[in-house]
Amino acid sequence: MKAERTRREKLRTQNSTIYSHTLHYRYRWNSSMILIQSVIMFVFFFLAKKYLQTTNQNVIQSLGYLIILWLLQGISFFLYCFVSSLSMRWHIDSFLSPWGGWRTKLPLSISDYQQIEWMFFFFGTAVGLIATAWWGLQHGILMLGFHITLSIPRLFTVLRVQKWKKKNEDYVIKHERQGIGLYSTTG
Repeated sequence: MKAERTRREKLRTQNSTIYSHTLHYRYRWNSSMILIQSVIMFVFFFLAKKYLQTTNQNVIQSLGYLIILWLLQGISFFLYCFVSSLSMRWHIDSFLSPWGGWRTKLPLSISDYQQIEWMFFFFGTAVGLIATAWWGLQHGILMLGFHITLSIPRLFTVLRVQKWKKKNEDYVIKHERQGIGLYSTTG
């Protein structure tokens, strides 16, 4: 009985392709959620101007941090893919997604996906703290605020897929246009 089950699992693994995956959950960051993030950023600008005595010029200059955060995302994603021997790709069509267009060609396990996202979050937080020490409190706080606000959808998905990790099935995360999909390989 056990030999038969092992043989079936081996055949299922060999015959598993992207087309035999079953979609369980798809996460896309919608325009209403982008609006909520924009409101959080606006409130953050207001609080920074009020409590940190940030000038309008500093607020406008701080918008350049968005490019720095996007580059940090790409660097951290590249480092993870390099260490894990994964091939990565980038598409301009998903530049405005929370994942910035950085994705792998192959599906990832849930734990690999969570490692990538946590690495990005901690890497960006560390850079924000270094910016605080190097450029001053105003610039560091603005960069940390941007990073945390832009990380909301990523952290939400990491916590959301945690419940699927506890089940005894094989689930994979596949980067899609403007989002991610959770698939099972059990057919």
